[in-house]
Amino acid sequence: MKTLVALLLGLAAMLTPAKAAERPNIVLIISDDHAHTDYGFMGNAAVRTPHLDRMAAQSLLYPRGYVMPVCSPSLASLLTGRLPHQHGITGNDLSGAARAERGALADKLLANPFILPKALSDSGYLTFQSGKLWNTTYRQVGFTHGMTDTAGRHGDAGLSIGRKGLKPMLDFIDEATAAKKPFFVWYAPLLPHDPHNPPERLLKKYRGKGPTPDAEKYHAMVEWFDETCGELDAHLAQRGLTDETIVLYLADNGWDGARGYKGKRAKLTPYETGIRTPIFIRWPGKVDAQRDDRTLASIIDIVPTILKHAGIPVPADMPGIDLADLPAMRKREAVFVESYTHDIADLTAPEKSLLAHVVIRGSHKLLLPGDAMPDRPFSTKPSGPELFDLQADPGETRNLAAEKPDLVREMSLLLQSNWKKP
Repeated sequence: MKTLVALLLGLAAMLTPAKAAERPNIVLIISDDHAHTDYGFMGNAAVRTPHLDRMAAQSLLYPRGYVMPVCSPSLASLLTGRLPHQHGITGNDLSGAARAERGALADKLLANPFILPKALSDSGYLTFQSGKLWNTTYRQVGFTHGMTDTAGRHGDAGLSIGRKGLKPMLDFIDEATAAKKPFFVWYAPLLPHDPHNPPERLLKKYRGKGPTPDAEKYHAMVEWFDETCGELDAHLAQRGLTDETIVLYLADNGWDGARGYKGKRAKLTPYETGIRTPIFIRWPGKVDAQRDDRTLASIIDIVPTILKHAGIPVPADMPGIDLADLPAMRKREAVFVESYTHDIADLTAPEKSLLAHVVIRGSHKLLLPGDAMPDRPFSTKPSGPELFDLQADPGETRNLAAEKPDLVREMSLLLQSNWKKP
């Protein structure tokens, strides 16, 4: 009997590493303040993004991805797998005298029943944070390793990644690989986000060629960001990790390259320039590379995608879909976006900060105004119901709400059914 037990224990010991090795590494790349049009693979001939173009071509690409129109709510959705009215982080700051009370925002986020890096770390992944992380430290949200070790506004020391090289992140990848542990990387650099101070070697490529000098600097920032993505991807290839690593990509919100914060339909607005982003998943040999220009994707799809392929149960109430499951993605009826004021009026009542509900179904997009009023010159609230046909009118210039009242009512019911608090 003792011999049999020893044999079984030996077999278990041999099988365990093999099973762990089957769990893919996961790299999540999050661009910051990046218009959905500003990539070569999205048809922009003025901005050079050769590395992202190549990565997108190797991926299952959804050009019609949607996020929240400002940073902190989007990143909270990436941490929790939920929409802002569910996870509670609807803006970047608290309003009025409470603005400096960042601890309350951290408490609200950490009160969520699920936090992605903690779930991955608890399951045996080594996890690394760099770049943007609002109001908390990497340890508070469960990363095993990271750069943001003080709970400032939006990343503190982590914000040096990309702009000052990638060494901490690349060293972590090597450490995890040496330890024979699956790893998760959160790469959320302050790029192409302002300050728009690109290296001169990049800026000179665009000087005199953009619609405005500010746009030229922004375009150079996009290329700088692309270079860092290429360096990260090259490191994976050099270490022989490409085939066993899932790479996921999206931007946290949009941007108006020509007008910046003065753009009336970009960041902090519910229009396409503010909320649309390409989303892609690359996993060579496991996910077929193709481009799907019709299917809708959402920021809330990132978390269940990661969980499924990391072998972690997806919470039953998590609303997203595995991005790699193309048949399931194509069955989706609609995606939802919530546009809020920059500052949070009430942490317990998201509706008090709501500027617009948004639902996109097929080619139609409906915006319904919320109760809040804009609190920044560059935030926007619809004056009434706005219905657009994005296929016929991608610039959202013709409001069809008065012509199609039945469709407005139908899509309004979709919005109402989606507003479910946890």
